[in-house]
Amino acid sequence: MLSLNGIIVKLDAMTVGMSMELKDQDMSGQSSGTDTAEQGDKGKKLSVAGIIPFKSLWILTLLYQLASAKDKHDNRQVYRVGNVLALALKIRQAKFTGSINATEHDSLLAWNVSFELREYNGVAEQKENRKKEQTKATQEQNTRHQQALKDAEETGL
Repeated sequence: MLSLNGIIVKLDAMTVGMSMELKDQDMSGQSSGTDTAEQGDKGKKLSVAGIIPFKSLWILTLLYQLASAKDKHDNRQVYRVGNVLALALKIRQAKFTGSINATEHDSLLAWNVSFELREYNGVAEQKENRKKEQTKATQEQNTRHQQALKDAEETGL
């Protein structure tokens, strides 16, 4: 089962998969070394596929409305995700990404549907933001301390 902001997206024979890019860059140059420079963990993606019977046209319409929805800032809508795999991987929020596909099934009176949801404000992103805030606060404190020392020197203290 999959729900987005509490709205159940009912697909027959639904499958949900996950992918996550662990970005790095080869640092060995022309040698046979295996050194890499880590470039951070990218957000996880949930790949969803399933079947929607022709008689349930409203589900296909709903799915496209959810994918096309925008927030008040005209950005793609962020959804609270309800799914067992998402829960296991701690994916709480996601946005539609890539493309949504609906093609007629070969033998059933139905559509094969597939789409992807990209994690929004995930654990890796939150950790990175916290680290940036701590660095910024430390830099600001150092600047104030340096200014106080400079002022003290100028006044002859």
